[in-house]
Amino acid sequence: MMTLRRQRGYTMIEITVALFIGLFLLAGLFTILQNTRRTSTTQTGLTKLQDEERMAMSLLNDVIQNAGYFDANKYQTALTAWPAAVTVAGPAGQPLTLAAGQPLTGTHTSAGAADVLVARYSTAGGDGVINCIGATSTVAADWVNAFYVSSTTTSGVTTYELNCTPDGTTASGVPLVTDVANLQAWYGISTQSGVSNVDTYRTADQMGAADWANVTSVRVTLTFANPLYSASQPAQQPQYVYFTRVIALQGRTGVVANAL
Repeated sequence: MMTLRRQRGYTMIEITVALFIGLFLLAGLFTILQNTRRTSTTQTGLTKLQDEERMAMSLLNDVIQNAGYFDANKYQTALTAWPAAVTVAGPAGQPLTLAAGQPLTGTHTSAGAADVLVARYSTAGGDGVINCIGATSTVAADWVNAFYVSSTTTSGVTTYELNCTPDGTTASGVPLVTDVANLQAWYGISTQSGVSNVDTYRTADQMGAADWANVTSVRVTLTFANPLYSASQPAQQPQYVYFTRVIALQGRTGVVANAL
């Protein structure tokens, strides 16, 4: 009689060891995948934040530096360029007034509430001067650019936007940049007669009627919602990121304090 060979397979121990090795490798791959995804999310958030900072500050810089500009070939002074006062419709029913010849105005209530910043200037038409929404004009036009922050809450999530209106009415406000939670402005003036160098910065509520014509620079701080912030892990990332820039008014460079 022929002796049948016993067929021998894998033991339970070998199968268990193989399963553990497979699980270990899968865990490593899963960790690498999670780290890659987290890195990609972080880089995307940082890129978005940088783009928003660049966009917002570029728009503010282009508008604020032109405050007080008018066609010198057509008008001799700011009073002849803007002989009448203008009422600006501020947000939440807060009207602002630009006096005759006044290039800047704004509001300030507290560091926790966003300021309103208004800059007025004129274009001769076809000179390439833009307003706060990036538009130019082929004819002479006066632009009253008002910057303000708005917020909307949906399903418990609050979304912030930096808005601007080029004609001084919030009805025509255009959202410019998202995630801007606050705007604070300080106006640089000289308290010494005949000197144009800035020696003090004041908020809008600290400005006197005569101070607005003597603004040489504006310091703007924007508060951005941090896309990397997590409410469940608040210690890892700050909730807000602050970005500050000092913007010089081109029409005030090198002039005495009582000139526009």
